[in-house]
This record gives sequence, C-alpha cells and structure tokens, in this order.
Amino acid sequence: MKNSIKGALAAGAAAVLLLGGAGTLAYWSDSVDLPGGSVTSGELKLESPTCDADWVYATGSAGATGTVGPVVPGDVISKECTFEIVATGDNLNADLTVPATATFAGVTPLTATVTATYEDALGDALPAAITEDDDGLVTATISVEFPYGTAEDDVAPININDSQEVAATLNAIAVSVEQNDPNP
Repeated sequence: MKNSIKGALAAGAAAVLLLGGAGTLAYWSDSVDLPGGSVTSGELKLESPTCDADWVYATGSAGATGTVGPVVPGDVISKECTFEIVATGDNLNADLTVPATATFAGVTPLTATVTATYEDALGDALPAAITEDDDGLVTATISVEFPYGTAEDDVAPININDSQEVAATLNAIAVSVEQNDPNP
C-alpha cells in the first residue's frame, strides 16, 4: 500500500474517532432545590406632623421674644414641629434632611437658608442620621436665616435693596428621611 493511501486512511480514522465523541458529556452534574423561607421587610416613614402656629425669632437672635414681625437681613426665625419616625430594620440607617434654601411664593430674588435640629421624646439631641433605635416621636426645630447680604458692587449681590418692603409667603419646608445603603 502506498504511503499516501495509508495517510488518508489514518486521517479518516482520526476524524471518525474525534467526531464520535462530540455528543457525549465528559463530566457528571446534578442540582437540588433548596427551600425558600419567610422574609419580612422593615419600614421607614414620617407620620403625624404638627407644628407651632407661628414662626418666632430663633433662640439667640436679636428680639428673640415672640412672633416674627418684619424681617431684616441677618434675622433667623424658627418653628418647632413634631412627627413620628417609623424606622424598623436591622441594618437601617437613614438621614433626616431639609432643603438647603427656602422658597417664597411669587417672590424673587428673596432667598434664605434652612437648617434643622432634632430631639427625641426625652429632649436628647438626635443626629441627622437615624437608626431603628430612633423610632418614635421627634421634635424638629426648623430655622430659616435671611442672609445679611453683600456689598452692592459684589459680583452677585445678595439681599440688597431689592428685598425691602416685600410681602411674601414662605413655602412649605419638607422634612425628608432617606435610607443610606447598608452595603455601599
């Protein structure tokens, strides 16, 4: 037999051997269903808000003795509000926030900054970041500060004469609670 015929037969035999194993599984496998189980989620919400009827001059401010009259640049006014924090969850951590600025109905460029402090039912200060342990009644002191202003020739003057004799309505200020990622 010639070498070329022997080579062709050997190549054909190799091809048959290689193709013959193409449809087989070379390893074993199996699977099993594991039982599920009950999972209960926690919750995070603010409920039952109530606030003082009037804004007052903030503690430590000039004239901090009563209801707010006409404000001037530099005044800080405040209002106390209470609400319930419902916070349940093993790894719950959330931030209480207010917007950075106050808005006024139909008036521009009047601006003011907003801050808040929080106390629990015992009068102890709460951090802005709360946990399940802070569940319950909270008193928030919301403060609105009218900036003292800048010189009229500043690049972006604030509360110069354009804020005089303005009658405005302070829009609602939202207190929000937002969960932080427990596994960032």
